Order: sequence, then C-alpha cells, then structure tokens
Amino acid sequence: MTNDPYLITLPKVTGKSGQLSFMEEGGDLPIIVKRTYWIYDVDEGALRGDHAHLNADRIMVCVKGYVSITIEGVSGKKYSFQLDDPSKALYFPRLHWIKLKFSTDAILIAWSSCIYKDDAMIRDYDEFKSLLTQ
Repeated sequence: MTNDPYLITLPKVTGKSGQLSFMEEGGDLPIIVKRTYWIYDVDEGALRGDHAHLNADRIMVCVKGYVSITIEGVSGKKYSFQLDDPSKALYFPRLHWIKLKFSTDAILIAWSSCIYKDDAMIRDYDEFKSLLTQ
C-alpha cells in the first residue's frame, strides 16, 4: 500500500434503469473499514476538514454533486482531487492534512480504518507542520 493519496476506479455496472458501483473486502478496499459516515447539507462555499488524522486511513466517495479536496502529507507533498463521479473513490492515509470544499448538493460518504473514539486528530496546522521536522 502506498503512503500517497490516490484515486480508485470502482466497478461500474450499467443496467436498464441506472448504474451501480461498489467496493468490497478483498477487492477495492485498501483498508479494513471500522466506521462509515456521510457529510451532506454543507453550506455553499463552506470548508470542511482542516485537520489531519494521526491513526486512521480514509476512503471517500462523492455520491452526489462534487467535492474539491486538497491534501498535504507530512513530507510537504500536496495533492488536489475533484470527486464528482460516484465510480471514483479517494484513498488517503493517516498523517495527511485535508481540506474539502463542497457543492451545495454534495453527499460524501467516508470509510475509516478507526472507530470515532480512537480517532486521534490534529486540528492545528502549525502543529501538523511541526511533524515535518520530527
């Protein structure tokens, strides 16, 4: 498994009445999922994220609308992603600072390798940047 964030192309099944995409254990999942959550009804232009997870990896899929995502690793390397297709998932490992900007109608589903009570986060960017020198 890489230490860099990357997009995963999910299977896409087209039927008479629509499309279906999926992820399943042993296939597309680079993590063992311990928690699932979704974010929706975000105000236009509002930013979410602005933190780094210390001990949890994530996978995200935008099932409606779009989410623009910027990620910075402790190495200082920066990434930009646009999730606007439900057949594309974003994997990003722990120790990456994330910022998300949602369209008004966006619905984002996320899977975490850690349950909420054990999910340690850094919410101070300067503290995150200090990890570069450790």
